[in-house]
Amino acid sequence: MSGLLGAALTAALAAAASADGPWAAFAPGLVPLILLVFLAAAAACAGRRVLRALGPAELDELETTVAGATLGLGLLALGVFALGAVGLLKSWAVSLLLAALWLSGWSEVNAFGAALAEGVRRARARPWLCALIGLPLLAALWACLAPPHQYDALVYHLALPQEYLRAGNVKPPDGLVFAHFPQNGEMLFTLALALGSDLLAQMLVWLASALTIAWLLTFGRRLTAAAPWAAALIATHTAVLTLSSTAYVEPLVMLWTTGALLAFEASQEGRERGLLILSAAFTGLALGTKYYAGLLAVAIVLRLLWRDRVKSAILFSAVALGLFAPWLIKNGIYIGNPVFPFLYQIFPATKIGWTSQLASGYFSVLTEYGHARGFWRDLASLPVLLLRNPLRFGGGMDVLGDLGWDLTLWLWPLGLWAAWKGRGPKGLAALTVLYVAGWFSTGVVLRFLTALAPALALVGAAGAADWHARAGTPARALSAAAAGALIAAHLFLFLYVHAVFGDQNVLLALQTRGEFLSQRLDYYPCARYAADFLGKDADVLVVGEQRGYYLDVAHRPATVHAPNLYVTRADEAASPAALAEALRADGFTHLLFVPREAARLGEGEGAFTETGKANWLGLEKNLKTVYRGPACLVAALEAP
Repeated sequence: MSGLLGAALTAALAAAASADGPWAAFAPGLVPLILLVFLAAAAACAGRRVLRALGPAELDELETTVAGATLGLGLLALGVFALGAVGLLKSWAVSLLLAALWLSGWSEVNAFGAALAEGVRRARARPWLCALIGLPLLAALWACLAPPHQYDALVYHLALPQEYLRAGNVKPPDGLVFAHFPQNGEMLFTLALALGSDLLAQMLVWLASALTIAWLLTFGRRLTAAAPWAAALIATHTAVLTLSSTAYVEPLVMLWTTGALLAFEASQEGRERGLLILSAAFTGLALGTKYYAGLLAVAIVLRLLWRDRVKSAILFSAVALGLFAPWLIKNGIYIGNPVFPFLYQIFPATKIGWTSQLASGYFSVLTEYGHARGFWRDLASLPVLLLRNPLRFGGGMDVLGDLGWDLTLWLWPLGLWAAWKGRGPKGLAALTVLYVAGWFSTGVVLRFLTALAPALALVGAAGAADWHARAGTPARALSAAAAGALIAAHLFLFLYVHAVFGDQNVLLALQTRGEFLSQRLDYYPCARYAADFLGKDADVLVVGEQRGYYLDVAHRPATVHAPNLYVTRADEAASPAALAEALRADGFTHLLFVPREAARLGEGEGAFTETGKANWLGLEKNLKTVYRGPACLVAALEAP
């Protein structure tokens, strides 16, 4: 009895100490983490049930669980899209979707639990490797507790789901051209916001990275015994870790791409029909997340055709296109261009003011890191550029995908050589060459190559293992020390990135969520004022800020990719008073100004005509300031 009392008192002391320190930091993530576990289990069990129907042969329980969870995330994304398509993006409908997913996979719960137990047993057999993989993943999960603040996350990855939930459907909101891109990732974020947490959206991205590593540890073993070291490469890859704690969709594309490639390899180049269909399904899900996954589809179809498996190529294409089709149909209905923003010369998206000039400007941004010195010269210097100057392949927030590539890219040629000599996964090596060739021929944004990082790591790890088996003891020791130094540098870079953002302040409970966001975002204090005081009938026109996510009232953000309404209205108006009347007729009740960001964007938001400039400057007398923040201002449009 005295032992139990002592334990209870120790537990009470631990709880009191935690309340003063760790609890304050970790408490915001507790509910999202519980929801993540719930969603991951539901996805895995439902996905396992679908796999039983497909009937892929020779999958063990761990492989079935990993593939099932990957497929289950796709089911969730498509399910949320279906709700939005019929106007049922409501909390009760989302709850019914999750209940249906659980019911469909309930028969797999025991097998799922047994598979997890087997995974723990395998991890305990190699504790050092488990720590090398697990600790960075835990650090990335902890980083998910910082509020979303990365640029694209606030411009559209989270802002679009917010608008969809406000409207109850997936009709594209005005002023956001990104609403016409494939959005399987955003559908998962919509689910997270429907459950009340943007931290959960980041955790779902983290889950995608964790599942990708699980693919390497399970299906990767079919190709090389060095697969666990490939998993370690990805778990310590700076770009992967950094993106895994954001509301960006690259890790989701990476997951479905890795699943497609390894399922295809397991299908013996299409001979096993169930795995071929699974590979095609993952390809379709990847395409429905980012267009650049089309490189994956082309590479696999070319490989099937090289082997004269025409029927398999047709089947693969049909399944992949079928899962991609919802986004093609949506775009065809709303803007008349199923593959927006591509083919704008054939399908001009005039419904949203997408002119040829705007289209060419958008694509020039995508290719700004392209072949400035010429295609062939850049190709010859590519290895040096990738290893010595990776930041050349992405600026701004694209820089998140530039870091930590050196070891993976250094080992990849070793893997290609080993495959050439028949000592590595030859088919996977060929697919990586095709994909990299396609990537290089386009915009060469290194963040877009993240989807292939696990395959590159797998090929490279096989090559390193082949070299290791032939090298002498001094060479092995030196290479191991060098690889360890590179991995340590990658982890340092991951911490450095979060230090630059100041995430540690909120992760260590040194700042509240509001204090952190007010420091990071000029417009945040005005956004909180609008949410707290303007009321549900408010509609805000934002001037000088694209990142509208935290403005939790109806609003139209500024954009650099389409005509801004306030510029158009100012140019058309006969006077400042007429401009004010036109904006009121559009439904706007308030304007939100963010001067520093407006100055940074400059004429990217559009240039006024002389008349428009005069009308805009004269608008001030029709406005009444209702809130002035440190770097933003909210003004009401006064009635005449």
